Amino acid sequence: MADGGGGASGVLGVLVGAMLVIFVGAAVLFGTGRLGGGPSTSLTIKMPDAR
Repeated sequence: MADGGGGASGVLGVLVGAMLVIFVGAAVLFGTGRLGGGPSTSLTIKMPDAR
Protein backbone atom coordinates (compact mmCIF):
# COMPACT_ATOMS: atom_id res chain seq x y z
CA MET A 1 0.00 0.00 0.00
CA ALA A 2 1.12 3.53 -0.67
CA ASP A 3 2.19 5.68 2.23
CA GLY A 4 0.66 9.08 2.94
CA GLY A 5 -2.93 7.87 2.85
CA GLY A 6 -3.83 9.83 5.95
CA GLY A 7 -5.99 7.90 8.40
CA ALA A 8 -7.17 5.41 5.78
CA SER A 9 -4.30 3.00 6.39
CA GLY A 10 -4.99 3.00 10.14
CA VAL A 11 -8.67 2.25 9.63
CA LEU A 12 -7.82 -0.46 7.12
CA GLY A 13 -5.37 -1.98 9.56
CA VAL A 14 -8.01 -2.11 12.28
CA LEU A 15 -10.52 -3.72 9.90
CA VAL A 16 -8.00 -6.32 8.73
CA GLY A 17 -7.03 -7.07 12.32
CA ALA A 18 -10.66 -7.52 13.34
CA MET A 19 -11.33 -9.83 10.40
CA LEU A 20 -8.27 -11.91 11.28
CA VAL A 21 -9.50 -12.26 14.86
CA ILE A 22 -12.96 -13.32 13.65
CA PHE A 23 -11.57 -15.86 11.19
CA VAL A 24 -9.14 -17.31 13.74
CA GLY A 25 -11.93 -17.55 16.32
CA ALA A 26 -14.20 -19.33 13.82
CA ALA A 27 -11.38 -21.72 12.89
CA VAL A 28 -10.81 -22.55 16.57
CA LEU A 29 -14.54 -23.15 17.09
CA PHE A 30 -14.72 -25.45 14.07
CA GLY A 31 -11.52 -27.23 15.13
CA THR A 32 -12.79 -27.94 18.63
CA GLY A 33 -16.17 -29.04 17.28
CA ARG A 34 -18.08 -26.45 19.29
CA LEU A 35 -19.67 -24.95 16.18
CA GLY A 36 -21.34 -26.70 13.25
CA GLY A 37 -20.93 -30.19 14.65
CA GLY A 38 -21.97 -32.59 17.35
CA PRO A 39 -25.43 -33.72 18.44
CA SER A 40 -26.34 -30.39 20.01
CA THR A 41 -25.21 -27.34 18.10
CA SER A 42 -24.82 -24.50 20.56
CA LEU A 43 -22.66 -21.40 20.70
CA THR A 44 -21.73 -20.17 24.15
CA ILE A 45 -19.91 -16.90 24.63
CA LYS A 46 -18.49 -16.60 28.12
CA MET A 47 -17.74 -13.15 29.48
CA PRO A 48 -15.96 -12.59 32.79
CA ASP A 49 -18.85 -10.80 34.49
CA ALA A 50 -21.82 -11.98 32.44
CA ARG A 51 -24.76 -13.10 34.56
